[in-house]
Amino acid sequence: MPKQTLLEMTQHLLSSMDSDSVNSYAETIESEQVATVIKDAYFNLINNLDIPEHSGIIQLTALSNTSKPSHMQIPAGVRTITTVKYNTIASGETRLQYTDIVYRDPDVFLNSVLSRNSTDSNVQTVSITGGNLFIINDKKPEFYTSFDDEFLIFDSFDNGVDSTLQQSKFLVRGTKEPVFTMSDSFVPDLDANLFPLLLNEAKSLAFVEIKQSSNPKAEQYARRQWTRWANDRASVTAATHRKGPDYGRPSAGYRYNYEFKIYNKTYRYKKLY
Repeated sequence: MPKQTLLEMTQHLLSSMDSDSVNSYAETIESEQVATVIKDAYFNLINNLDIPEHSGIIQLTALSNTSKPSHMQIPAGVRTITTVKYNTIASGETRLQYTDIVYRDPDVFLNSVLSRNSTDSNVQTVSITGGNLFIINDKKPEFYTSFDDEFLIFDSFDNGVDSTLQQSKFLVRGTKEPVFTMSDSFVPDLDANLFPLLLNEAKSLAFVEIKQSSNPKAEQYARRQWTRWANDRASVTAATHRKGPDYGRPSAGYRYNYEFKIYNKTYRYKKLY
């Protein structure tokens, strides 16, 4: 199936529901409802499939604030962060040296930084909401956490090189929340081979929410498509785990039931049925 616009999908669902045809998704109240259902189904889908196109390099925002020298802000629309590297080049050196920075759960992070002696000359007390952190100021960062899904906080920084952690020295990879535009010509950011699944998920949801009835056939097709992805023997591998936190819509966690490939693209799947 080729990719479809929001209008084409709306028309498809309206036809399945035996409703009036439209020339714009916003033409009638019902067509607007159907378009909203498609949007909801899309985000439900991408929250259960880790789609490669939604992953990429993320640029953290520097605070440039010496009272919070190891804070970096997470940009809006970031769902997960999987890799954090920092250029730990020393003063006077020219060779770039990117070092992996390890994610730690908030409690583990707190135990680590609060075990330091706040009176040591190389420890800076950093105030955060509800308390203080003891940040080392003479070494490269080694680990980080987030308490609020808005900021990443690192355990240390090297004041001999920079007075705060620098945006330009980070290399961060993660998953971004895609944009869904309510426009007739909008095409969701999804591979063509996943559009049948999107349509059947939307169709099943539309019958329940708008028609107040079920569509067993659409539900059956959706189950079959989920199962087909998960049971692709040629490409299924062991379950995988994320290395970093999830900043997006609520999910079952960072663990996926299956990882599989379709047309040389890797998808991770959390079983719904």
